[in-house]
Amino acid sequence: MVDESAQIRYRLVQGLMIAAGVLYCSLLLELAAGFPISLRNSMLSDLGALDQPTSLYARGMDLTSGILLVVAAVLARSAARIHRQVAALLISAALLGIGTMFTVFLPLDCAPSLSRACLESENGGRAGFALLLHATFSTVAGVGCVSMAVCVLLILRRTGLGGRRSLIAAAMAGATLVTQIWLVIAIGLQDLKGDDAHQPGIIQRVSVVLVCLMMATVAPGLKQALTRSESLQPVGRSR
Repeated sequence: MVDESAQIRYRLVQGLMIAAGVLYCSLLLELAAGFPISLRNSMLSDLGALDQPTSLYARGMDLTSGILLVVAAVLARSAARIHRQVAALLISAALLGIGTMFTVFLPLDCAPSLSRACLESENGGRAGFALLLHATFSTVAGVGCVSMAVCVLLILRRTGLGGRRSLIAAAMAGATLVTQIWLVIAIGLQDLKGDDAHQPGIIQRVSVVLVCLMMATVAPGLKQALTRSESLQPVGRSR
């Protein structure tokens, strides 16, 4: 049986993860703002650029989402004692949150997709250094996201948990992993071509939506692990 405190903690973690997923979904802000930047050729970081009217909203959403992820990971830390994969999942969620929070405090000065002068300023000076820092912490968040998806898949494979929620969580984690890898490849190809004016905006937005859905489904899909109702079991012994 699961004790009442574990159930309460689980519900709180679930609520925090869902809220973090909603706030992380920058596409909602784009929709509310009437899509002020190009969906095809811009990155979502342009929404938080200091010269954009969406800057405060975009950074506020990211900051809150990052904080919620870290808090959720801390609240669920007792589940980390079950298995190292669960511990890795919580560390990954915290890493995603921390990386996201730091990008908030290192916003771009301007939106490269809307200004050629801004795009050219990225190549050196203070703007170039700020972009480097922003990209570094975005990479940290990306690593946390990929690691989180891998951990979800490994935990579900190890436990053999069935049910619709687990299958949905596995599908979201798998799709997130594929699109994150696809996004990295697309960005790398653009860099090799030196085509900074045309970024893989569509791929990034699809990936971010899937990340948000993964956040919202990870707790329901891994309820047994997060509530510590029983030790992780091999696939053949699952209920």
